[in-house]
Amino acid sequence: MKRLIKLFLILFLFSPLYFSICQVNNLGIQKIVIDPGHGGKDPGTLGTGRYKSAEKDIVLDVSILLGNYLRSEFPEIEVIYTRNSDEFIKLSERTRIANQANANLFISIHCDAFQDPSVFGSSTYVMGMHKNATNLNVAIRENSSILMENNYKLNYEGFDPEEPESYIALSMYQSNYITNSLLLASKIQNQFKNRVNRKDRGVKQAGFLVLSRATMPSVLIELGFLTNKKEEDFLNSNDGKVFMASAIFRAVKEYKIGIDGVIENNPINYKINESLFFSLQFLSSNKKIDLNKIGIEEKNLIKEFKENNLYKYSFGSSSQYEDLESLKLILDSYGYKDYFTIAFLNGQKISLSEALSILK
Repeated sequence: MKRLIKLFLILFLFSPLYFSICQVNNLGIQKIVIDPGHGGKDPGTLGTGRYKSAEKDIVLDVSILLGNYLRSEFPEIEVIYTRNSDEFIKLSERTRIANQANANLFISIHCDAFQDPSVFGSSTYVMGMHKNATNLNVAIRENSSILMENNYKLNYEGFDPEEPESYIALSMYQSNYITNSLLLASKIQNQFKNRVNRKDRGVKQAGFLVLSRATMPSVLIELGFLTNKKEEDFLNSNDGKVFMASAIFRAVKEYKIGIDGVIENNPINYKINESLFFSLQFLSSNKKIDLNKIGIEEKNLIKEFKENNLYKYSFGSSSQYEDLESLKLILDSYGYKDYFTIAFLNGQKISLSEALSILK
């Protein structure tokens, strides 16, 4: 197991993902890869057995609808499918398609399952370390598709989807695009909850192979539980597919508008030094703190500043006040709860009320 982790670490440190900067291409959203999960000999979740269709069929229908909505609204965006028919595609090939296309977003669409048929609801995952056994089990189920591939142990450097230890190494891939991934994920969940009236199971992190090497913001969506009869009926219906696809579309549209606004107002600068930005202050100390000891992997998102003889630390930055929700999710995942919003203008801290008045 130690050898496996070392091998993953070497691959991680010398991969393009490690060297890339956590920012969006300054030309905006130009290419989106939509990934219908499973396919061909891999049916995915079979559900209750009351329908001929399986997970692979439902997610393909939703994916095609999503692509049609995007092409209609944004003809300038190139929509790419990892599959547009019932065919088996390796997990590694799905990510390769997105990376080779230099896509700006990767959206993988799936359906969920659980042994308890009363469980229902929608969730959206980003790449990261699972926080509980439930998240790990979802990742194990989705990653088990590689067992249908030839030479999977060689192709995935010894990764075993059924061994929890493998996910320790996989989690090393999580940080570079996590902020924008969480931002998109939170918008998707908001649409599911508020526009389609689905039970919101939240934005979560887990180790998905299909997300692990994506060199762009990426999410894996679980539309709902096919093991729940009511939810299975909904997802097999034409209305259900339309509603879910349109919800994802609206979330992507909202995300795109926000990203385009940031690029237009601040095309190359990410740091808090030239304009108005919001951030989350989460720590203060009378002594300088070693960032390696605070337990946050995304150290490039931490800003240190001094105020009233105290060292203060804020996390992330956004010109959009509402986009702080994705940053809050990250801090929550590390156990930081006592954070609050602060604002900077031209590198100087200003009051939140003043910052909000500037936005009006």
